[in-house]
Amino acid sequence: MEKENVDQLMNLCSRRGIIIPSFKIYGELAGFYDYGPIGLSIKSNIKSLWRKMFVKEMGNLEIESTIIGYDKVYQASGHVKTFTDPILKCVKCGSTYRADKLLEEFFEKQKNYELAKNVGHMSLDELQGLVSKYNITCPKCKGEFSKITAFNLMMKTEVGPTGGTIGYLRPETAQGVFVDFKELYKSYNFRLPIGIAQEGKVFRNEISPRQILIRMREFSQMELEYFFNPEKADELPLINNQKINDEFLSKKIYLLSREDQAKNEDAKKVSLLEALKLRLIPNKIFAYMVYKESRLLEILGIDEDLARFRILMADELPHYSKGNIDLEIKVNGKYEEVAGNAYRSDFDLSNHSKMSNTDMTVLDDNKGVLPHVIEVSFGLDRLFWAVMSNNLYKDEKRGWEVLMLNKVIQPFQYAVYPLQKDNALIDKSIEAQKILEEKGYSVFYKETGSIGKRYAKADEIGIGKCITIDYNTLDDETVTVRDISDATQIRVKLKDLGN
Repeated sequence: MEKENVDQLMNLCSRRGIIIPSFKIYGELAGFYDYGPIGLSIKSNIKSLWRKMFVKEMGNLEIESTIIGYDKVYQASGHVKTFTDPILKCVKCGSTYRADKLLEEFFEKQKNYELAKNVGHMSLDELQGLVSKYNITCPKCKGEFSKITAFNLMMKTEVGPTGGTIGYLRPETAQGVFVDFKELYKSYNFRLPIGIAQEGKVFRNEISPRQILIRMREFSQMELEYFFNPEKADELPLINNQKINDEFLSKKIYLLSREDQAKNEDAKKVSLLEALKLRLIPNKIFAYMVYKESRLLEILGIDEDLARFRILMADELPHYSKGNIDLEIKVNGKYEEVAGNAYRSDFDLSNHSKMSNTDMTVLDDNKGVLPHVIEVSFGLDRLFWAVMSNNLYKDEKRGWEVLMLNKVIQPFQYAVYPLQKDNALIDKSIEAQKILEEKGYSVFYKETGSIGKRYAKADEIGIGKCITIDYNTLDDETVTVRDISDATQIRVKLKDLGN
């Protein structure tokens, strides 16, 4: 089987209602997508796996904070001043573009790959110089651009009937965790280290939404903020009263260092222990988070050769970071960030402490400590898209596409089909469905359509096994079980389904 490209994936998502452009009947609005039932099921299963691995297995806690944030929160976090992208506006037709992305595409078409790679690291003045030097004009009308300006990506709103209080739709879930940290620490009698997670919608007023789910204006994040005593950054916590064995440090990952990037070289495979010794990863807690991410990718069925951990260059670092390593996965032949790992130090707690006049220090070993934070932030929609694009295949023998998803994220583990619309077969099919659901499986049931077309649809949406109830079932209580991986079929006893 050959992998399908992203165009075929989008075609499948459209035909099967997996992903739907929002407000489509009104002509759509860029950067917004809805999930149909199948897409939502897969997305929810990815979320459940994240919750299992980063919350439950690690003994962390999860909260839900508000989507609208108070103006002072984002002043303290630095977002009001620094959360910006460079914007170009056409003086003729009014079209707007993100300057660095427009230049990147221009230079890629010119096959000037060195400049295409470097524009993302340039200042506004440097970008403006390139626009002038190469006479860059509006792609739509060839009009001239006004001067590049910094555009804040937060979506602003007003709270209350008089609009006197300024708020923002949150650009990340993290700040809700930070402002609640002290209350949670007191209420739940925490001890450091402790992780507080949050999953939910965030909003960024992207200048140029693109690549379907890669760059959106409304999307979902899964974030973990891990609070620890900075003097104990290499001490891993007890989880369920068990010490974490250092064997995890033998895990090998593809790591792209700053030196490799400067030399335009590929990522090198190194163990987490090597990365620690070379100070490519700042501490053991950070290394453990990278280990958990690599394990998550394995379970999601992402080949290790398609993923890398890239150390951000100094001029790429967010304003709050002492060091970032992005998890990137190849999508349509290009690496895309799906998760960011940031050593936020005490930046957020310190700034919120000053802005709110609230002491954010806590006791650790009877000493006052302002905790440091390591953040693991997944873009759920990007992760979903990376999983889908790397697991859709064209099977020439079958004559249709096959979505080969790991069992834990399949939208349904089983489909149950009566061979024909016959009451006796339908009754047995309902019995089979009940047996499987009582064993905890998610089941898709359909009576209509030829069995071949039903198999094709099951393969396209990633259903693991198809159960067909035929007339032999009425005689010997056996059913046909068809596996998505190779379309092989076997007969098993009805009562043994799901064993």
